[in-house]
Amino acid sequence: MNNTFPRPVLKNLFILYLVGLVYLLFVYERSIDLSWIVKGGFPTLFEQMALRINWIPFKSILGYLAQMNFATGMKTIVTNILGHMFAFSWLGYFMPRLWPKYKKLSTFLLTVSVALALIEVVQYFTMSGMLDVDDLLLNIVGAYLGFVFLKRPEPLEGQFYG
Repeated sequence: MNNTFPRPVLKNLFILYLVGLVYLLFVYERSIDLSWIVKGGFPTLFEQMALRINWIPFKSILGYLAQMNFATGMKTIVTNILGHMFAFSWLGYFMPRLWPKYKKLSTFLLTVSVALALIEVVQYFTMSGMLDVDDLLLNIVGAYLGFVFLKRPEPLEGQFYG
């Protein structure tokens, strides 16, 4: 994989990307809800946290697709399905270029999967998001697609005409 940017520039772009991801995942359209303190204490907190977990694969994705009939359905699909994949696709661009060990797909996917699972857990415990298996799947698919499609472009000439 040839770098399109000098390594120091690539590192700085990666840091900016990570700052943007942290903002998107933990700050943007998020709020801290401490109402559980006055609404019943820890039992209320545990009830609220139980509502922030989805262990059923494709439950959220199918819910988004079911909203296609409503006026805001396409926005929901673009934001929640394509947005997840796009946001994490850039890991597939940066990681193999910055660290050669991530040029191997299995190493890349294992590292990304663990990191993304940790992000889901942190979102859950900070109550800045859900612990959703569908988010994890979409993020990993996005990173994989980025790994595959954001490699050095291959010339198209001669590939179709022999």
